[in-house]
Amino acid sequence: MGGSGGRFSISESEVRRLQQEMAQRMEDQQVDAEVNAYLRRELLAANDRDPVLVNRHLDEIQNALRDKVEEFDRLLFGGSIAKHTYVEGLSDVDTLVILDDPELGDRTPDEFRREFARTLKGHLSAGDVEDIQVGVRAVTVVYRDGTQIQLLPAISRGGTISISARDGHTWQHGIRPTAFTDRLTATNRAQGGMVVPVIKLAKQVIATRVSEAHRPYGHLVEALAVDAFTGYDGPRTPRAMATHFFTAAAQRINSPMPDLTGQSRFVDEDLGSGGSTARVEMSRELGRIATTMKSSRSVNDWRRLFE
Repeated sequence: MGGSGGRFSISESEVRRLQQEMAQRMEDQQVDAEVNAYLRRELLAANDRDPVLVNRHLDEIQNALRDKVEEFDRLLFGGSIAKHTYVEGLSDVDTLVILDDPELGDRTPDEFRREFARTLKGHLSAGDVEDIQVGVRAVTVVYRDGTQIQLLPAISRGGTISISARDGHTWQHGIRPTAFTDRLTATNRAQGGMVVPVIKLAKQVIATRVSEAHRPYGHLVEALAVDAFTGYDGPRTPRAMATHFFTAAAQRINSPMPDLTGQSRFVDEDLGSGGSTARVEMSRELGRIATTMKSSRSVNDWRRLFE
């Protein structure tokens, strides 16, 4: 049997096409490296602003309440402080004031709120505090540096927490304040510790690119991130994960998200039912950011998102 051989040939146009593809691939890799380096610098800056000042305020509040409120037991940090997603000026500081009251119901939540306010007005520095507001469920301390700390009366009993009900006068039982924090911690660990950094980046972009009327608050951003990164198997880089977050969040926000803590039925019930106008508007704004991230061709495109 005989055999025949052939020679592989390629046209000049095909060579040029392959060269262009290679050059584009190298350019994309360079841009990707520059964007990720830029985002890591943004994270370092955010971490430098972590809550040193907030912790000082919380220490002062704790000392005042411990000295003057007989039932005071401890502060249980919630919000972004507990979840390590705090970014100065962009995050919530919610704190449960755990009270030692075995006879639950002897005193109402509004009685405790009024006592908190009286105590703090008498013991916190007027030079630091702009206002102390008594709301329906919490006392809010507004500092002149822009920090706002919400204090919710709570009673620990049988492994769960009781807090003020929506009417402000009775106790709501069976709250699990750490349930969401535990879920976020597990998701963050499963993604190599990258979820919390991406939440910090997302909060900064949202603060500059989403109108205040349609801006998701801190805990909702965190809930959207947990949903987005549960089972995520894409690249674990700031650029890829930030883009994935906004893409997923723009879709997920269209439907209510269950509240794992039991404090309410849905985390985002203030946005109304699925497909509400508020949800559509928020989805549109988050989707616009996702589109910008996907179509970016330089690190300057990303810089503009933060400016």
